[in-house]
Order: sequence, then C-alpha cells, then structure tokens
Amino acid sequence: MSAARRQRGLMATDAEWERIARAAGAAGMEMSRYVVARALAPDGLPGEVVRRAVREALVLSKLEERRLREAGAGAAWEDACDAVDAWMDREGVLDRLADPGAANRWKAAGAETGREGAP
Repeated sequence: MSAARRQRGLMATDAEWERIARAAGAAGMEMSRYVVARALAPDGLPGEVVRRAVREALVLSKLEERRLREAGAGAAWEDACDAVDAWMDREGVLDRLADPGAANRWKAAGAETGREGAP
C-alpha cells in the first residue's frame, strides 16, 4: 500500500528557492520531488574515502601547476583557477558540487565561455 502524497509548506528565501528550482531542473525533476529526494538521500561517502579522493585530487593539481609553471604556462594555470573559482562562486557553496545537477551546470557554464566542459 503506497502512502498518499500531501501538500506541505517550505520556508525559503527567494534566492534559495531559485537555486532549488535550477538544481531540480538540471536534475530533470519537479521541485517537490527534488527536495524530498535530497532530504531523504543517504549520507554521503565515508569521511576517509572523501579525504583520500580530495588528497589525490590536490596532489595531482599541485603537480600540474608545477608542470605548467615550469613550461612557462603559468598564465594558463591562473586562467583555469579563475574560471573554476567563478563557477564555484556561482554555485554558492562547495558541497553543491555533489548535487545531481552539478555536472550539467558545469557543462552549461563551459558552453557559456566557449570551452567544452570548462567553467
């Protein structure tokens, strides 16, 4: 027997509501289903898994930065960092990167700047 859905209320600022609407749209979901799915989603990865993944990404990032600077392409590194910073600022907070629509927004942001898959 399935439970009947009922209308509920939700308090949010206009800016929060707009972000929810964009995220739901990017995930291809109705807003109410998106909010419920996010609220009931299981907790994320274990902390040690996240820590190791972040550590490895940072190590690779440092190596690439060093390689580019030694090759005289430090400006390319700075441009990439600026583009990523701008994209993260538009997203609001870092944990938004794990939401269902983040990959689509990343691609869309890249298309806006004329670079495939880049913010």
